[in-house]
Amino acid sequence: MIRTKWYSLDVIEDVAELSIFDEIGGWGISVAEFKQQFDLAKSAKSVHLTINSPGGSVTDGMAIYNILKTVSDKLDVEIIGIAASMASVVALAGRSLTMDEGTYLMIHNPWTITWGDADRLRHDAAVLDKMANQIVGIYVAHSNKTEEEIRVLMAAETWFTEQEAIDAGFASEIKDSVKAAALYDVSGIGFRNAPRAALTLRAKFESVKSIRDFEEFLRDAGASRQEAAALASGGWKTAHRDDEQSNTEAKSELVTVLSELRKIWM
Repeated sequence: MIRTKWYSLDVIEDVAELSIFDEIGGWGISVAEFKQQFDLAKSAKSVHLTINSPGGSVTDGMAIYNILKTVSDKLDVEIIGIAASMASVVALAGRSLTMDEGTYLMIHNPWTITWGDADRLRHDAAVLDKMANQIVGIYVAHSNKTEEEIRVLMAAETWFTEQEAIDAGFASEIKDSVKAAALYDVSGIGFRNAPRAALTLRAKFESVKSIRDFEEFLRDAGASRQEAAALASGGWKTAHRDDEQSNTEAKSELVTVLSELRKIWM
């Protein structure tokens, strides 16, 4: 079995098991890495892909989607946590989509971060529109929704439960789970409608009441014992302010920073 921190490949008899458990592109799984492992799996009689991912790069996600489409007639996809943003597109590459109980599929409009003059901004906006059009086409082809309905759902950042995904035509089956997998933590990503269960890091921080709690929170975020102790001793007073608004802002900023740090520490 070949395993990395981003995904895994396990071929048992005639079934190749693939998984994507991180962001697509960027800090997570690259197209080249995925293709290398996919090439070892594609000759199996069937391929099973499990997903718990917040999405990521549109271009990387589309590339992985197209790679998987080459075996769509024998590919079964299962969401065991969340398939958000571009991960929801990847999830639609197979002949079937199963969602475990307590899981989510999320669709929204593509984002970007840009800067420059008006011409540059208009150019980037036009690129986003083209990307959105491509994604809309995929969602329409794999659901019972019209183009207009899909565009409304994307603009609203819609999180589908397993039953809602079935009703919309995205998913084909709900799998009873003895114990649901932990949802990918999207605390630092910026999704505006994320379910509470997918905001683990933020929820833990909101429960911090003492410097000891704060240190435990930092350990959960991926810091070593020494790092957590140092951060807690210096950061507790900053984050734990009397002013409620300032306190909320400080917590939000710290959760975002720690979420990014955790990607490096893991």
